[in-house]
Amino acid sequence: MVPAVRSTIDVAMWLLYRADSAGERLQPQKLQRLLYLAQAHFAGERDGAKLMPATFIAAEVGPVEPNVYYLFEHGAPALPLAALNSVSEEFMMGIWDRYGRKTAQELGDVVRVDGAYALALNSARDTEITTEMLAAAYGGARTAKVRGGAKAAADPTYWTQTGKRATKWIPGQTRRA
Repeated sequence: MVPAVRSTIDVAMWLLYRADSAGERLQPQKLQRLLYLAQAHFAGERDGAKLMPATFIAAEVGPVEPNVYYLFEHGAPALPLAALNSVSEEFMMGIWDRYGRKTAQELGDVVRVDGAYALALNSARDTEITTEMLAAAYGGARTAKVRGGAKAAADPTYWTQTGKRATKWIPGQTRRA
């Protein structure tokens, strides 16, 4: 199956430019975690299809895409932003909306509890996290689609702009304790 985007570097640069436009300097760990979550959600929503031609390995610090790691190790390379196709751009906007305001640590907490990363890390250090593992961990009715897809089956989690969890409240209803 052909990935939706021609290069993982294109997605990494998109994230860097998106963070910059939000006034944020994207830390390397946060970049790695956003790339992983993008690939995971894409695979989960599209029966194992790849967003980008990336290979993630399970390292102690979290999932790592080695090529991006080595290329961005000493800072972002001076590369122009390549336009993503409209489907991929819409999908990445959903990823940014969902995860962009979270810190690298908060994203690490999200990743550490997912089944794909845990399974690979428990197997052996530097084990590949396959697309099939991602699809199994992020697919199904329990996973909320990011932008343009179905809504979550259960009550979604709401967050304030400061990153605190908000409680769903509808006028006319009593608040839940």
